[in-house]
Amino acid sequence: MVRPIYEEELDGLLLMEYEEFELKKPSFMVLGLPDTGLVGVISSSHLVENLGMKEVAGIDILSMMPPVAVISKGVVRPPIRIYLSDNVMAVSAETPVPPQAVYPLAKMLVDYAMKRGIDYIVSIVGIASPNRINLEKPGIYWIASDEKTRKLVEGLGIESFTNGYLVGPYALILKQAIRSRVSNLVLLADAYIEFPDPEAAAEVLSVVSKLVGVEVDVKKLLEQAEMIRIKLRGLMKQTKQAMAEMRTPSSLMYA
Repeated sequence: MVRPIYEEELDGLLLMEYEEFELKKPSFMVLGLPDTGLVGVISSSHLVENLGMKEVAGIDILSMMPPVAVISKGVVRPPIRIYLSDNVMAVSAETPVPPQAVYPLAKMLVDYAMKRGIDYIVSIVGIASPNRINLEKPGIYWIASDEKTRKLVEGLGIESFTNGYLVGPYALILKQAIRSRVSNLVLLADAYIEFPDPEAAAEVLSVVSKLVGVEVDVKKLLEQAEMIRIKLRGLMKQTKQAMAEMRTPSSLMYA
């Protein structure tokens, strides 16, 4: 693991920064945590690759995960990684968040956004759609934490999410953001319940591209959709188990 220049610990979580950096304005923190259809994970991973983002920080879950170390290109890396490019910070996870880590992670991410002067936290979420297979194009919806965020998203041609449930890390991040007066935009996409959904991720990224003012090409993402589904089967299974531990009723729309 790269030796950090800054560390901060909170309730079993360790945040590490590897170098000094500044974000251009307006700044966005795009969250990609494992959820329904792995929409957030696929979106953030593609964003990192497409924009050539640099890994500048990470979050390790010290005591609430199995004793496993993530090795990538011969280097030990944290399970939650933070990348940067111009005015965009992307948070990408390649392991489900343990239920007992959800509360401190939500607080840590919102506090870190405040510390770094982030203008908007953008949460990318999948919502279980029983008729997803019949949808030619997955629907995209939004939830805004404040009036500033509502003004940001209005006019983009997507509907607000008016009724339903948000469960898991994104729900707590939204509540913490409201409490801390941090602008949080939640983008929700209709997604498969059982399978990773690259097509839903592509639809969300088309909205993110307009929000952050940076072109995000999703052609490669769509071309590799089947390979992505196969690659992420294991993570999808683990994510479903973790979400089940949060006792989400199967009849609800959730993320």
